Amino acid sequence: MKALKTVAVALGITLAALIVIPLAVLAGLFIWLKVTEEDDEELLELDQESA
Repeated sequence: MKALKTVAVALGITLAALIVIPLAVLAGLFIWLKVTEEDDEELLELDQESA
């Protein structure tokens, strides 16, 4: 019975990791996109002022 509980816990941890890790990656990409988007807008403003 203890082995079954251990397998169930391992399976739960694996499933949680399969859900949490991609969400963390997507959150990081979203934050990176927002940060770089602001930089791109500033560069565009500077280009328009210099033209």
